[in-house]
Amino acid sequence: MEGGTSSVVDEETLESRLAFIRQHVARPIPSQPFDDSTPAIIPFRDNDHGGGIIVGSARHASNIPLLKSMNVVAVMNCASGGIARLPVDELKECGIRYAFTNVRQDSYTYPILHQIKSRRHSCESIDDDIPEGTLICSDHLAVSNSLFADIRRTQCEGNDRSKCGNVLFFCVAGQNRSATLATATLLIHGKPLEKIIAHLSRQRPFVLENVGFQRQLVELEAILNKLKARQLKIREHAQLMFRTHWQQLKYASEIQEYKRVRLREVGVDDQITSITDRQTLLSNVGKGRTKSEIDLLKGTKVEIELLIPGLCTIEARIPVHCTIKTVKKYLVHTANQNMLLFGDDPAKVAKSWLVLAMFGYDDMYDIPLEAEAVETKVQLERMKSMFGLSYEWKDGEPWVHWNARCRFALVIFSVVKLPKERSLSTYGNFEMMDVDSDEEIDLTNDEVVDELALRQDQIPWTFEHVERPGAPATLLENTLRATHLRAWDFVSGQSLASKQPIVFSFADDPRDKRAFMMVSRSANEPQRFNAPGEGDILGMGANAIVHRVQLSSTRPDGGHRDAGWTTVNVGLNNSPDKLKDSTNIDPTSDDESELTEWDAAVKRPFSLSKMLVFLQNSQEAGLAKRLRLANLLNSDKRVLYFYGLGLGLSTNAYNLNQYKFELMLLAEYEESFSTYTMRQFMEDYMNNEPTIKDLSITSIKVLLVSLLNAFRDLTLMGIQAFDFNHLNNVLVSRDHRSVRLIDIDGNSQGSIEYPVIESSASDTNIPVTPHKPGLDVDLNILLPSIVEQLLLGKGRGRSFVSNRRSEIWRAQDEDAKKMIQEILLQNFYSTASATDPNVQQHTVKVAAWFHAMLKKNPPWNNWTHDIYDAMRCIDHLPIR
Repeated sequence: MEGGTSSVVDEETLESRLAFIRQHVARPIPSQPFDDSTPAIIPFRDNDHGGGIIVGSARHASNIPLLKSMNVVAVMNCASGGIARLPVDELKECGIRYAFTNVRQDSYTYPILHQIKSRRHSCESIDDDIPEGTLICSDHLAVSNSLFADIRRTQCEGNDRSKCGNVLFFCVAGQNRSATLATATLLIHGKPLEKIIAHLSRQRPFVLENVGFQRQLVELEAILNKLKARQLKIREHAQLMFRTHWQQLKYASEIQEYKRVRLREVGVDDQITSITDRQTLLSNVGKGRTKSEIDLLKGTKVEIELLIPGLCTIEARIPVHCTIKTVKKYLVHTANQNMLLFGDDPAKVAKSWLVLAMFGYDDMYDIPLEAEAVETKVQLERMKSMFGLSYEWKDGEPWVHWNARCRFALVIFSVVKLPKERSLSTYGNFEMMDVDSDEEIDLTNDEVVDELALRQDQIPWTFEHVERPGAPATLLENTLRATHLRAWDFVSGQSLASKQPIVFSFADDPRDKRAFMMVSRSANEPQRFNAPGEGDILGMGANAIVHRVQLSSTRPDGGHRDAGWTTVNVGLNNSPDKLKDSTNIDPTSDDESELTEWDAAVKRPFSLSKMLVFLQNSQEAGLAKRLRLANLLNSDKRVLYFYGLGLGLSTNAYNLNQYKFELMLLAEYEESFSTYTMRQFMEDYMNNEPTIKDLSITSIKVLLVSLLNAFRDLTLMGIQAFDFNHLNNVLVSRDHRSVRLIDIDGNSQGSIEYPVIESSASDTNIPVTPHKPGLDVDLNILLPSIVEQLLLGKGRGRSFVSNRRSEIWRAQDEDAKKMIQEILLQNFYSTASATDPNVQQHTVKVAAWFHAMLKKNPPWNNWTHDIYDAMRCIDHLPIR
């Protein structure tokens, strides 16, 4: 951009004006959370009591009594993408006009006021004959100027200027975007920069922290000075060079060549008319509408807000009546065209998630439109009950009736790189494709959302962001809204959120496991990562790491938020008492009287390939959902109890400015099991740890029965295989009486669907093979070894068990049984009790059972062939 604006202002003047701004504003923001109760008012004329601009935050815009007390007649939302719960209907009822221009990012390079025109830039307020490379005014400034000019024309007629109403310019934090547009608008209307900055310095000194926005303000001031120069030659040259700025200046000066046109015609819904506030040439009014505009007017399309987390929020148009799959195609196409295809590293979206929210609802209260997370039927029920969206079935698919209140988030996990075709200018990455583009989407081509997500050459999608200490809302609110872990229940679709902000760490190399162990819980400040172990790590394997995270069911009133949520996070003027007393929770929740909180074991795969594999229907996440849906088959929770999928943010451990999104599997964390694996239990048992040395033969039988019952439960759930080889997939309770099975992915062998019961009235004559429960698990080697170690190796070690097993195997049957009985007496009974006749009789029976089991003599010659034979064998282990 600097090269394109070098002729606007000389470097010495630029630095001088920037120094002036930084001397009076751009001060450190008060510590979070702070009581930002009063916005800053900048009167149009210093002796006027009205007709000025107020700079504030989303909290001020939602405080209707405050707006009335400050004589606010209109509000300009400068960051609609970061503000979901604005009371637009209440504003309308109070006669307060609402307009928005979505400044997509609060970044140093974002063109909030002007940019260089390129081939991809299109704007209704710009003549087509403006050459490429010309500095043009942004739509943001055009809309802001238009609103303020209209208010002054309609509200400030006559000599009594005190009756003029004020216009509130606001964004999330009321720091950069709103302050920049307010200052720029007043500059266009003739108020000197010195006077504007003086008012801001006294009332809101932390504004205009963004150095890129500061520079654009100085450039705008220089452009306006040239346009109003006394020398005719300079003025005419400037009017030619800065044609769009000249148009804004004329509009502000009440020259009637331009007028503000709203997209309004007979029969068009008011929601549509409020979407587009753009200036257009008077001669072009009613002419040259694009097909997309005509579709809006006909009611066949609707303009919605699309958040691409990590990048920006943009407007998009989708069919009013279509399937969820069609909506995703439109929005993926929008993301590709606007964000990914024409950058320095062109790419297409591969794996992504579409999430639905609505204006007026909390950001944490939304629905993933992905069958991986929530069944389609549940998605539809929640859309209807929560948001009032209707649907109907057509050709076997649900067609939803969308409206302008819908907001979507397209979360990108991976992309497929494309050949570099061209590079854009410095501001090229932010030049959005025209929302009115007539380019049609090929709905017959499923590659957009299906095939690319299965491509082998897809890579993780990461985005770069530098968090600025002086701007608490840069990442969290502008492009993400919050860094809390999000999750949804497989069965009910209930929305869950972590109690605290949480950003995980990762490394490009999945083998660098130490780099995945850190966690940051910073909210509105740069992320701070502590030493490994701070991430509440529960375990780590070859493919994934497991963290312990506190979760809470979300509520639309914000009642799930704790002290970790700042006022910037919440974005509303709700008092703590109001939130505490509210009981307006999810209507589809099983419990409407209390807030559900629980600890989760969150499993994060180390690589994109591992994540994509575990999401498949036949793999771990797909199986976890079926287990959750078939809860009755797991009523005893012998198999780890899964709740749903989580969506989290992570940052590169070696580059804290690089972020990506991950999908994670959530299970219930149980303190009684913790991370105590069967492998560790067996080590402790044979080392005679104090907590285990009192284990009896009865306790051993209880533990073995629990293990085999868990295997039996897997067969009932239709699972084909379980990786039992290294014992780390079995958790043992701290009382050593029960187990939990984890990592139910069959060592990548997967699982089958639940058996389908064929109707007897079926026309097919093809015989149906009956389902036989079966489990591919290593019972032949590992299970006998575990039994041997439990009975022979208590406090004696593996070598003792190995040696005694060989001796027993070579000895005559009676001698072998006596050897077994002697070891049992030493392991489980004291010297005094070993002579007890009852003990002697019991150990004789156990020795006989163990000998038959070890040598696979009748009746246990086939005891390791099937899970049910193994259960019968263990069931016959004698106990007193």
